[in-house]
Amino acid sequence: MENQTLALIASFIAMTFVVMAYFVKKKAYYLLCELLCIVFLVVSYFFTVQFFAMIGLAVGLFRTVTFFIYENKEKQAPIYWSFIFSGLTIASYFIVNFGILKTAQPLDVLCVLALVMYAFIFRIRNLKIVRFTMLIPLVLSILFNILTQAALFATLSYVFELCANVVSIFKYHVFGKNMENQK
Repeated sequence: MENQTLALIASFIAMTFVVMAYFVKKKAYYLLCELLCIVFLVVSYFFTVQFFAMIGLAVGLFRTVTFFIYENKEKQAPIYWSFIFSGLTIASYFIVNFGILKTAQPLDVLCVLALVMYAFIFRIRNLKIVRFTMLIPLVLSILFNILTQAALFATLSYVFELCANVVSIFKYHVFGKNMENQK
C-alpha cells in the first residue's frame, strides 16, 4: 500500500512535532513531542513500505514512552533502560540488515551510533543538556544521509531539525534570561 503523498504528509506532521519539541520549556513536553513525531514517522514509513525504519522507530517509541513515564514522575530513568534500548537498536539492526535484507554497510555505523546516543540523551532530565547533546546525533544523521545518498527529504529533515535545535539553543541559552533552571 505505497502512497508517497500520505507518506509526505505524515513526515511533515512529524517534523512539526520535532520542531515543537525544541521550543518547549519542560522535558516531559519535549518527550511528548518526540513521541508524537515518532508515531507520524512510523506512519510515513508504512506508506513508503520501509519496514526496517519502522522497526527502529518502534524501539524508539518504546524508549520515548519509558522515559516520558519517568519524566512525568519527575524521576530520572535508571541507566539500564538506556543500555536495554541501545541493545535492542543494535540487535534489530543486525537482524534486519545482516540477516533479512543483507544490506549492511560500514557507513551504517554512523546511523547506529546516532540511534544509540538518543537512548542516553533522552534519559537526561536537564533540557539544556539535552539540546546541546542532541547536536551530535543530528550531525551524525546528516552525515550518514549525505554519504549514503539517502533521499533528499530525509537529509533535509535532519538539517531542519538541527537548525531548530540551534535556534532553540540561542533562544533559551544564549539570549534568553533566567533559562538556566529549565528541566
